[in-house]
Amino acid sequence: MRLLPQSLFGRLLLFLAAGLTLAQLLSATLLLQDRDQALYHAVGGHVAQRIAAIVNLLDTLDDAERRRLVTALDLPPTRLSLDLPWRTEEEPDDRYQTTLFRALLKRQLGPDRPFQVEITDDLPPPPAMDRSPRSEPPPPRSPDRYGPRMPNWRHHAMMMGLRNFMVQARLRDGAVATFQQMLPEEVIAWPVRLLLTLLILLVSVAGLAALVVRTLTRPLAVLADAATELGRDIRRPALAETGPLEVRRAARAFNTMQNQLIRYLDDRNRVLAAISHDLKTPITRLRLRTELLEDSPLREKFQADLDEMQRMAQTSLDFLRGGENSEPLASLDLNALLESLREDAEDAGQAVCITGTADRPLRCQPLALKRCLTNLVDNALKYGRRVEITVTDAPQRLTLMLRDQGPGIPAEQLERVFEPFYRLESSRSRDTGGTGLGLSIARNIARAHGGDLTLRNRAEGGLEAVLELPR
Repeated sequence: MRLLPQSLFGRLLLFLAAGLTLAQLLSATLLLQDRDQALYHAVGGHVAQRIAAIVNLLDTLDDAERRRLVTALDLPPTRLSLDLPWRTEEEPDDRYQTTLFRALLKRQLGPDRPFQVEITDDLPPPPAMDRSPRSEPPPPRSPDRYGPRMPNWRHHAMMMGLRNFMVQARLRDGAVATFQQMLPEEVIAWPVRLLLTLLILLVSVAGLAALVVRTLTRPLAVLADAATELGRDIRRPALAETGPLEVRRAARAFNTMQNQLIRYLDDRNRVLAAISHDLKTPITRLRLRTELLEDSPLREKFQADLDEMQRMAQTSLDFLRGGENSEPLASLDLNALLESLREDAEDAGQAVCITGTADRPLRCQPLALKRCLTNLVDNALKYGRRVEITVTDAPQRLTLMLRDQGPGIPAEQLERVFEPFYRLESSRSRDTGGTGLGLSIARNIARAHGGDLTLRNRAEGGLEAVLELPR
């Protein structure tokens, strides 16, 4: 999926973060549910005790005293009235909160006291302010009862959607006491401290998970970098065999593979050196004997055959040595190298056109890269008569495109021409003097630098070689 991160570190971190977030959300949901139930028990018990105490007190008073007491107790969040009629329940309320509160009230009021409970989402109206003239002034009330606190209390209740208890209890003389109790703010308000604790826990665990994932995936990145660097420098320093057991085993296996490759290349180089010496010796003897021939045309044919034998032997050995080049890396002025190739072509009466420049020196194996470019330029001039070189320098990659005006290559053979000793049957044949190794050597050098070499036919005719080198 494209939405998933490409790196192993990114994917592991995404899955862990998603799992931790889901776990924390589920934990928060369960904690909030348990908290609500605990608060309903605690607050419901407190409200039930207060209602029972008021009912028992009202039973002992006459009507006038009851009115004065009700006026004094009719304060938010508890509304108290003696004027509301007994409400008949249409359907019994079997919700958990209602059943719980009914049981708490029955325990406090006693089994013989008639009462009924209703839990609604409607807010009770604010306490009415009695503006009728009185013989004596009302007792002073604190400003936080009906002043600034009342609007704030109603606004908070409306925003949070509080549920409210409505309790009606019959007194001994048949009067009905109606209580409208709004749950306190702490029952409904979000537990900020608890949620903040869960958030801190989530961030801490996510940070620790990111550190652990980075620690576990870093050896893989180091191993991948080492494998990439191995293609450029077979004699690079060995990996440090440290860390967990699996990491040490992987590093040890990589170092063993590198040592085996180095031994193989050393043995091959010794064999190639012996072959080179053994081939040059008979060729040199034949060349000396050819000089003794009196027939000039025959001597020239022998000389041409010996030159071709020596060239083929040398290019074959160079190709076989292409897997390892002991030349050290150095900074190369690519613009100067291309200019020297252009001047050499002009001295031979051939045309090379260069477009674009390299912005800064390229770190590479200078002699190997010169041979790669020389093979490509010679190949283009040999079959295309003229070559155009376009240089494109980007922060991460340097690209050189060499275009000729030759006959091109059939599409199905664009890759086969990189095979050693492969030649086309058309103009690109042995008669042109090629050994079939020039492109193979050029691609080996490009890939040894971490780049690549590809060929493609141009729509307007001719062949285009694209050499890409990393910065």
